[in-house]
Amino acid sequence: MKNEKGFILPVTLAVSFLFFLVFTSQVNAYLTEKAFSNETEEILILENLMQLGVGDIKAKLQDDEVSSELTGTFNYPTGNITYSVSPLTPTTSRIILICKTPEQRKSSARFVYNYETKDINSWLDLR
Repeated sequence: MKNEKGFILPVTLAVSFLFFLVFTSQVNAYLTEKAFSNETEEILILENLMQLGVGDIKAKLQDDEVSSELTGTFNYPTGNITYSVSPLTPTTSRIILICKTPEQRKSSARFVYNYETKDINSWLDLR
């Protein structure tokens, strides 16, 4: 017992430190991937809401021959859309759509709708 050099304790500490370092880096990578996945899902939900809103607003304006001032909300299970229609000329209107998810993420777009051609022009994302 008088000739001990203390080999086991430093090796055990080094291996434990190495294991802890690898473990924490893997946990960090997992958390980063999870956050990226959640953000990607929110972006896809916002894009889907925007497509639904454009389709619904076009269907709502399909019957109108003349531009008129309108505001309202479309509610969906994945979020809601607030729209505002303001006339530019007798045949066109500027429409602003604001999409909001239950997690309070927002996306908005502005475009011009032509009542004669039933077409969308001048699309602008307002994120």
